[in-house]
Amino acid sequence: MLGTIAFVMMCVSLSLMFIAGVIAMLVKTH
Repeated sequence: MLGTIAFVMMCVSLSLMFIAGVIAMLVKTH
């Protein structure tokens, strides 16, 4: 159970970092 929660938390943090990177790239290009 704890492993699953840790895995979900890792996926969420990675997706948030990816989204932040995409937004930063969009801001830089404009």
